Amino acid sequence: MDQPSRSDTISPRQVEAFKAVVEAASVTAAANLMHISQPSVSRLLRSLEDSIGFALFERRKGRLVATAEAMLFYDEIQKYFHTMQRLAHTANDIRTLAHGQLRLGSFIALAISITPRVLRRFNQAHPQIHVSCKTSQSRQIVDLVTARFADLGIVDPSAVTSAVRVEREWQFRCVCALPVGHPLARHKVITAEHLAGETVIGLQREFLTHHPSGAELYAALEPSLRITVHQSIAACAMVSEGTGVAIVDPFTARHYAPHGIIVRPLKATIPFDIRIISSPEAPLSVAAQEFLSLFDAEIEAAQQADPTIARYV
Repeated sequence: MDQPSRSDTISPRQVEAFKAVVEAASVTAAANLMHISQPSVSRLLRSLEDSIGFALFERRKGRLVATAEAMLFYDEIQKYFHTMQRLAHTANDIRTLAHGQLRLGSFIALAISITPRVLRRFNQAHPQIHVSCKTSQSRQIVDLVTARFADLGIVDPSAVTSAVRVEREWQFRCVCALPVGHPLARHKVITAEHLAGETVIGLQREFLTHHPSGAELYAALEPSLRITVHQSIAACAMVSEGTGVAIVDPFTARHYAPHGIIVRPLKATIPFDIRIISSPEAPLSVAAQEFLSLFDAEIEAAQQADPTIARYV
């Protein structure tokens, strides 16, 4: 069996002693720098020479003079220490969010409302972090997180599988979006009776009926559900044009409120659920943890600023 080379036994302390002697030009000064005794430095030098198999110093007129081989060795040591310094700086940058990336995926409702506000604050605090945000359907976002192509995903819980870890979960109540000037705007809360006879722009049946109260409302409104869309943003756009009234998530409604719609709470409970997911195969990065904290704060701020954003309990 081959024996390991002698250099395999080099220790960091031996290298430190050698570097100190070269730079301080004496064993005594090196010992002071290392806060050890002079004999200890001498022992480290001898053990290093034994390990590497060549002399490091010659004594001339009472002074230690590094050999040519020692200076070649010293040059490599300098490269090593410079590399270690760069690694230390990189680690500090990562820890303080001065370097890195954050990859997000979000379904459309949050991508146009809460997420942009969070990213504005995140970018202001950490401008060196590169952020990418992909908007897609929840199932595709789950796939991205599972494959670790996204650090965090903001999704509908119906798409969540056992292959991901849930970091945050919320449940809010859907609202009614009305065109500006609509007669129903005089009511503080919209009921099924109010919507009877109106042109109701509804989301998919599965969305409205996954809660008993929503199923009852769907049954009552089915004759009025003349237009069906897949996203709240499309429904709000139609409401702003006066096409009809709509049942939508509260965050999209809040985003669209300055653009020609009025938002009122619904008496019926139709939950709007949010999950933020990550991969269980890796711990969250510092950047991802910071994003979650900012997201928590923005959700809280949105609830305080807009009474139509109500939690469902």
